[in-house]
Amino acid sequence: MLSTLLVLAVGASSVTYMRARSDVNKLFDYEMEQMVYALAMHIASHPELTEEPLLRIEHDFVTQVWNKSGKLLFSSKPGTGPVTILENGFSDFGGSTGWRTFTTGGGNYVLQAAHPQTLRRKLATDIALNAMLPILAIVPIGGALIWLLLGYGLAPLRSIAREVESRDPKVLLPLSLSGRPSEIMPLVYSLNDLLGRLDRALKVEREFIADASHELRSPVTALQLQLELLESTREESGRAELIADIRQGVSRISRLIEQILTLARLDPDYGAPTETIRLQEFITGIYEELQPHATAKSLRLTLNANTPASISGDATSLRALLRNLVDNAIRYTPVNGAITIELSTSDKGAEITISDTGPGMSEDVRHKAFARFYRGDNVSETSGTGLGLAIAHRAAERLGARLSLEDGRTGTGLTAVVSFPFELGTDTRQKPA
Repeated sequence: MLSTLLVLAVGASSVTYMRARSDVNKLFDYEMEQMVYALAMHIASHPELTEEPLLRIEHDFVTQVWNKSGKLLFSSKPGTGPVTILENGFSDFGGSTGWRTFTTGGGNYVLQAAHPQTLRRKLATDIALNAMLPILAIVPIGGALIWLLLGYGLAPLRSIAREVESRDPKVLLPLSLSGRPSEIMPLVYSLNDLLGRLDRALKVEREFIADASHELRSPVTALQLQLELLESTREESGRAELIADIRQGVSRISRLIEQILTLARLDPDYGAPTETIRLQEFITGIYEELQPHATAKSLRLTLNANTPASISGDATSLRALLRNLVDNAIRYTPVNGAITIELSTSDKGAEITISDTGPGMSEDVRHKAFARFYRGDNVSETSGTGLGLAIAHRAAERLGARLSLEDGRTGTGLTAVVSFPFELGTDTRQKPA
């Protein structure tokens, strides 16, 4: 702002000087013109030239009278002024240190008035300086006012900066709202919102690390004990059984780590590339991928997806959502049970349901089912990490979908319902002609 003020002052001063010079030139040109016309009228009334009346001229000007043959008949200041007759009208003679002249011819005489250019510039400079003094005085005064006012106006921002800078990284309490100017309240609200989200994210991360550490500690400890037993066991049958247990433990740890990493990647606060996903083709791919797992457990896995529908979302999140729901159904459905995957559409959007004939869940358990590492009391015989539904719920949030758990559609088991509003995607349902 100070630089802008200085540039404006210099610009205004330049314009003032040019205008003052132009006005001075116009004023003196007009005065010379009137002087020559008055001299012409005097000569017309007194044809015989006498010096006395012709000498009554302003001292800054030089007047000259010439005859038609170019002889100087009279000069108000002999030896001063142009030494030749110039063309009629205004002319500049002798450059920047010469004269400004006005010449007119009539009758037997040529009349010419001249004024020094140096005097004109001096008068223009004096007038311009007098006009520029207030402008030049504004620069230091305005600069001081700008410095003080902006310093006062920006003091609340410096206060916020100091408050944020002095914070301990672990303290993410919101900034105080009292005494803040209304102009910076949107900034304070945004910072408080950011601090709140960071606090929640760090809290979730701390809980996640604590839960993951707890869940990993038990299988690792079990593996260490089994390895110690394997080292001390000499019987082949006992060693084979321990090796099988170790292999199963390693598999469980591997799956647990994979699930933990998947859950960490599905943070809903971070964006992901979106694409148009055809649900019918996507679900068919999940079905074909998990069909062998269901067959190995003697389960009947059925797919009903005859309605075309598309959404705009993250394919990785959708895969994690559907795969974990179907995988959970396969894990907890008893042998010879049935699982049905169905895609349907309505005016509200697309809906995917995964129904099974497993043990189901009570109402109380459903409220806790989406928590990390939670496993119901009736699933102790089934190997799992307790992260499947948590991953599915996180993936649904990331997609903008709604995941809910209901009673099985056949009266037994559990049904997971994933609802996609068409406002979040592209409705490609086939409509009747």
